[in-house]
Amino acid sequence: MNLVLQIRSSIIYSIERERLTSAKVQRWRKLVHLIRMQANFAGDWQKSRQIMLIIGAIIQATGLTFMILTSSFDVPNGGFFVFMQSSYVLLFAGRICLKIYAANTIDHEESMIARELIFAKIPEAQFSIQFEVKFLHDMINQKPCLIKFGSYGTLSKSLILGIGSQVVSYISGLMQFFQTQS
Repeated sequence: MNLVLQIRSSIIYSIERERLTSAKVQRWRKLVHLIRMQANFAGDWQKSRQIMLIIGAIIQATGLTFMILTSSFDVPNGGFFVFMQSSYVLLFAGRICLKIYAANTIDHEESMIARELIFAKIPEAQFSIQFEVKFLHDMINQKPCLIKFGSYGTLSKSLILGIGSQVVSYISGLMQFFQTQS
């Protein structure tokens, strides 16, 4: 994340204080392309591990949340048991939220680079520089950097919110079933 921020800062500095050349903009495009390749490589390399983490987190969080909601504080150490289960659920949720934050930060920084390219002051006679800046801007806007799990899905807030809503629906169904059994 810090690297992308430094790259954006360097591009802004170069736009504002240095003379733009076609070769310089091409280097920026190659740099953005390398960052995207690294994100794709990281997603491909870790996709099975991350998918298993999310599946395990869903199962653990669902089971532990059900146990938290149905356990009583009357038994010895009941409060400690509920506290430990709650902290485990929050640990899983925190790990996944941090990964989503990192993915969104990369996407945000890339969009900020595109925004700065729009406001760059390029002389009208410099068609090659204008073409290179437009090409880089279009590359960033048309296909933003995403962390994917192969063809299974893309790490994003909407994915986790969708999974979370399914877990809440499942837990409410379990609670209704549990109440009819009691």
